[in-house]
Amino acid sequence: MSYFYVFIGGGLGSMCRYIITQATVAKFGVFLPVSTLFVNTCGSFFMSFVMGLLLPIAHHLHLLPESARLMLTVGFLGGLSTFSALTLETVTLFRGGHVLLSILNMGANVFSGLTAAVLGMYLAAWWHE
Repeated sequence: MSYFYVFIGGGLGSMCRYIITQATVAKFGVFLPVSTLFVNTCGSFFMSFVMGLLLPIAHHLHLLPESARLMLTVGFLGGLSTFSALTLETVTLFRGGHVLLSILNMGANVFSGLTAAVLGMYLAAWWHE
């Protein structure tokens, strides 16, 4: 059943991302990637906010049922922006005293993502030759 909740939340998050993208492209054009900045910023804020509310009381009180937490965090916010998970993990490392590891985590994700994107474009161009 957990998969179902993630599926529903992810679909709703992806739909919201699409709506935001359509609205920002209509307003700002395609030159500025405003929609990605917006969803990544909002996703990061809400993921950290929700987890910040839930984690300190997780052992004492169930503020949200597990199904709702999965639908909201993994599903909806994950569908809206996977960047939110990256930033939450990085801040968690930092707050846990792992400053260097938090910097390496962010750097490694950005570097590997950019490298993979460039390699993917080159592979696609090679494929079409």
